[in-house]
Amino acid sequence: MELAMHFVVVIAVTVVGLLSASVPAAAAHSCAIARVKCAYRKGCGTALRSYIIDCASVLAGKASSCSTLCKRALISLTSTPEGKKLMACDCNGSEFCQLSKERVEICRPEVSRATAENVVVSCSVAHWICAADPPCSAALGYYHHFCHKMFHGYQCTHRCNNSLAILNRQVKAEKLRTCYCDGTEDFPCRQMRSNTERLCFGRDDFEIGKSSAENEKGHSRSTAPPKHAHVLTWALLILDFISIFRGWCRLEIRKIYRR
Repeated sequence: MELAMHFVVVIAVTVVGLLSASVPAAAAHSCAIARVKCAYRKGCGTALRSYIIDCASVLAGKASSCSTLCKRALISLTSTPEGKKLMACDCNGSEFCQLSKERVEICRPEVSRATAENVVVSCSVAHWICAADPPCSAALGYYHHFCHKMFHGYQCTHRCNNSLAILNRQVKAEKLRTCYCDGTEDFPCRQMRSNTERLCFGRDDFEIGKSSAENEKGHSRSTAPPKHAHVLTWALLILDFISIFRGWCRLEIRKIYRR
């Protein structure tokens, strides 16, 4: 019941902010405008909804520390361009807005560190950052879909290899390439990482216990696509062309027989 009340309070604050967007005094950099822009962007909008729900206790002033779920929501939110603007927006004298900003400060140190460049984070955090970016989220979804056999220790199929190459090209997937498993994941992190390195990248020397720097020594895995990825991509394109051409031929043959 208490959490539900917190949720209602946060929703009320959000609605007040959104309504203030129609006030002429609200400048282009106001929090009301920034919130609307974020809400209409797929990745930022999802992260914003999570922020409203998972940070309810913090925003209501009922928490003295930042929960894991709230940190996750903030990391996702601030990893998007619209979310960054929202966090740095001008409250334009809004007491509700300013109070919310002050209360969420308890989360800033860990969130700022996780989203900084060249900082290695846990694979859970890396997944949150990727999931907040629509292209990266889509690539991650294909990777999970086409790499099921590989995750279970079988083979890295051509579709899995190709989806992994696409994922590695995403800017927001950078931290996924160097992340570490800390046991907080809701997926078999160690198994997935080990099998990906061994079956897709052919790295039998990869060890989960080693640091990223030690594992990457002498390898260019973080910047290079999986083996044969480019060849497989062209092969798939050729197969698609052949399939289309065969379909066209069938249609032409049918037209001839109908004459």
